Amino acid sequence: MKVLKIAAIVVGAAALAFTGLGLALDFSLGATLGALGGVAGAIGLSGVAATAFTGLIAGAALYDIAGIASLILPKPSQGGNQIKWKPDPYAGIPYAMGRTLVGGNIVYRRGSGGENTYENFVTVLSLGPIQSLDTTFMNKTTVTFDADGANNGNANGTYSGQIWQSWQAGQCPEVAAMQPRVGAAPGWTAQHKLSGLAATFLTFKYDTRTTNGLTTEPAPGWIGHWVKVYDPRLDSTYPGGNGPCRAFDEATYVWSENPHLHGLTWAMGRYQNGVRVAGIGAGNPVPGGAVTAVDVASFVEGANLNDARGWTLGGQVVTRPDTLWNSLKSMLQAGGAQPALIGGVITAINRAPRVSLATITRSDIVGKCTFSATQPRRARINGIIPQYRSEEHDWEMVSASEVSVAAYVALDGDERTKEIAYPLVQDVNQVAQLAAYDICDAREAGPGSIPLKPWWLNYKVGDCVTFSPEDGFSIKVMITGRAIEAQSGVVTYTARGETDAKHGYALGQTGQAPPIVALAYSTAVTAPDAADWTLSAGTDAIPSLILTGAVGNSSAEAVIFEYRVVGTETWIAAGVMQPSTTSAVITVPPGAQYEAAVSYRVRGVTGNRLVLQPVTSGAIGGVATSVDAADLQSQIDDIRDQLKTKDGAPSS
Repeated sequence: MKVLKIAAIVVGAAALAFTGLGLALDFSLGATLGALGGVAGAIGLSGVAATAFTGLIAGAALYDIAGIASLILPKPSQGGNQIKWKPDPYAGIPYAMGRTLVGGNIVYRRGSGGENTYENFVTVLSLGPIQSLDTTFMNKTTVTFDADGANNGNANGTYSGQIWQSWQAGQCPEVAAMQPRVGAAPGWTAQHKLSGLAATFLTFKYDTRTTNGLTTEPAPGWIGHWVKVYDPRLDSTYPGGNGPCRAFDEATYVWSENPHLHGLTWAMGRYQNGVRVAGIGAGNPVPGGAVTAVDVASFVEGANLNDARGWTLGGQVVTRPDTLWNSLKSMLQAGGAQPALIGGVITAINRAPRVSLATITRSDIVGKCTFSATQPRRARINGIIPQYRSEEHDWEMVSASEVSVAAYVALDGDERTKEIAYPLVQDVNQVAQLAAYDICDAREAGPGSIPLKPWWLNYKVGDCVTFSPEDGFSIKVMITGRAIEAQSGVVTYTARGETDAKHGYALGQTGQAPPIVALAYSTAVTAPDAADWTLSAGTDAIPSLILTGAVGNSSAEAVIFEYRVVGTETWIAAGVMQPSTTSAVITVPPGAQYEAAVSYRVRGVTGNRLVLQPVTSGAIGGVATSVDAADLQSQIDDIRDQLKTKDGAPSS
C-alpha cells in the first residue's frame, strides 16, 4: 500500500495548507479526513454541512473515456441561432423539442405574379411529426389567420391581404403538398410534400404604392409543441409500463418536455420509411422492436426524477453539423445527467442520492491504487454564471444571476467563476439548480483508480460503493468508469467522491433572471387634439365642408377624414391622406347639418376620432334649399353604394 500512503500525504498537504499546520510524513488518509473536517469547522460549517464540505473541497473529477466526465460540457448547437429565420437548403434538419420558438430554415424562395408582386417561402421548422403549431409571429408580433385554425389562411388585422400561410405537421407520408393560398409557386409541384418535416408555406404581397403595404418581408417565428417521444412508462410491454406507447412506432409516441425521454428517443434513433433520419440508432428499428443498446431503466429513472423536480427541456439541435453524441449530452444536461457508453450500451448517469452497495477494503485491492483529493486551481470553481433560453426575453439565450457557494469562495480566498451555457433549459430556477450541482461536482474528492479482484465485476458505472482501504478512513464514491483486464479478470474502477448533502443544497436554489430591457409604448392611438382641426361650411356655389388644421402626432403615418349628417350613426369616409395634409374639402348636399371627424393612423393602428362641432352646408348657387335629414341620408347611402370599389370599401 505504498502508493496509497503517498496519495494520503498529498491529501494531507492540501488540507493543512489552509490551517497553517506542518506536514508529518506518516499522515494517513484517516488523519486527512479529520483535517478536512477541521477546515469545514473553521469557516463556519457544522453538522451535515460540515460532512458535505469534507467531501466537496476536492477538485474537478476526470474520468476515462469509457465512463462519465465532470464539467466536460456539451457544445452549443452549431446549426445557428434557433430563433433566426435563415436560408440554407443544404443545412441539417432542425430538431425542435418541448415548447419553444424556432425561426426555421428556408428551403424554397420564389417570386410570382406580375412584377413579382408575390414572394413565396417554404420553411422547415423541425423533424416531424410534431404535436402542434401554436403561434405565428411577424417581427415579434402575434399574427393569426382566418382559415382552418389560427395558423392557416389570410392574416387577420394589419397584415390582412398581405400575408398568407399554410403549414403541415410532418406526417410520413403527408397526404398532399402545401400550396400557396394566393397566386402560384413556380417550380413547386404536388410532389413536393416534404413528408416527415414540419413546415410552413408563406406568401407575402409587396406593394410600394400604398402607405401600409409590405416593402420587405417581416421576420417570422413559430412557437409549437414539437417532436413526440417514446415513453416506456406508457408501454405495456416494458416492465412496469402501462399504455399503448411502443418503441420505434412513431404513431404511438407522445409529446413531452421530459429531458430523459428526449434523450432516450434520440439514442434509439428516429426512423422514416425504415431509414434513420436523426438520432443515434441503438436498437431494432421495427415497430415494437427491442431497444438493445440502451440502458432504458437508467433513462426511466431520470425521467421520474425530472417529473419530481419539475425539470423540463425546450430548444433545438440539428442533425448536422451537430454530432449525435453532443446532442444527447445537451438533452441529458437539462435533466442533470450525463451519457456514458459502457460495454457498447448507452447509459444515463443521473444525479440523485444513492446508497452504498458494498465496501472496498484493503483485501479487495490488487496492484497500484491511487486516490487524489486535489485538482489544479483553475478546475476548482466556486461560482457559475448560467446561460439559459428565456421566453420573457424573446426566447434569446441570456445569463441568469451568478450561482456561487459562499463557503468555497471563503476557502479559496477569491472568486473562481465560469460561464456555462445550458442551451436546452428554459427555466431560471432549473438552471440555477443545475449550476449548483456542477459546482458541487467540481469539488468532489477524486479521481481515484482502484484495481479490484474479479468478484467486483458486477458493479456498473453510476453505482456507489464505500472506499475504506485503511482503518479510520471511509468515503462514499461513485463509480465513473471501469476497465477489465481479460487475462487476470482484474476490474479497475475510476471513482470520485459522492456527497449526499449536495442534492438538497442544489435543489434548494432559486435563480434570478436578468431585467427585461425593451422599448415600452402603448399600441393605443389617441384622438387628435381639439386644437389641431376646425370645421367650417364652404361659401362657394357648391355646398361643402372645409377641414383646416395640421397633424399634431409626429408618429402618424396617415390622417383620416369622415363626416355624417347630424342625428345619424353612420360615418362616411372622406379620404385617407398624408400626414402633411393641412386642409380637406368635402362636397355635400345643401341645407343640412353635418359633423366631421378626424383620426390618425400610427403603425397600422387607427386611433380614436376627434368629432368637430357641426355646421350647416350652404345653398346651391346661393339659393336656400330645405332638405329633410332622413331623405338626405337615404340619398347619401345610394351614392355610397354606387361608388363602392370592387373590394367593398367605400370610395372617397
